[in-house]
Amino acid sequence: MTRARIPSVRWMKHPHLQRKRVVVRVALKPLLQKIMESVTVFLEADRSTLFLHDSNNSELWSNVAQGIGTHQIRFPDNAGIAGDVFSSGKTINIREAYKDDRFNKAIDKKTGYRTHSILCVQVKSKNGTPIGVMQVLNKKGGPFEAIDERRLKAFCAQAAIAIENAQLFEEVL
Repeated sequence: MTRARIPSVRWMKHPHLQRKRVVVRVALKPLLQKIMESVTVFLEADRSTLFLHDSNNSELWSNVAQGIGTHQIRFPDNAGIAGDVFSSGKTINIREAYKDDRFNKAIDKKTGYRTHSILCVQVKSKNGTPIGVMQVLNKKGGPFEAIDERRLKAFCAQAAIAIENAQLFEEVL
């Protein structure tokens, strides 16, 4: 019996999306760095941040945010755009950040960066529990489109598996 081949999706063959490059990384911080590098490249964005949920403190945190160096970011898990996405589970796609009241302009002032467009998606565990938020900034050539939303959701599903595996591995050590 011959098996029918499932047609491949071109963007999933992008070198930064190959599962082996993401899943084989077991240590959490290098894994998170690779995830963010990959999502930035395949969505043709300027930078991205993965915020993970700290359930003990009801915060979202990241120490892997492109463009901020090695500083850790922490804030309440219901604050701002990322907090809204984490709490509601809804994708937020903002074409002009400065026109959205949820956007914290103080971060841009502090860093000297100018945020234009934002795409933010909830990251869920394999059982559907929210474990974080992925936020991508400033798509090159214009705002994020519906195809970018679908791609980021698909990427988040794969990244969540790798993140959970790395977290479990760190707990064992």
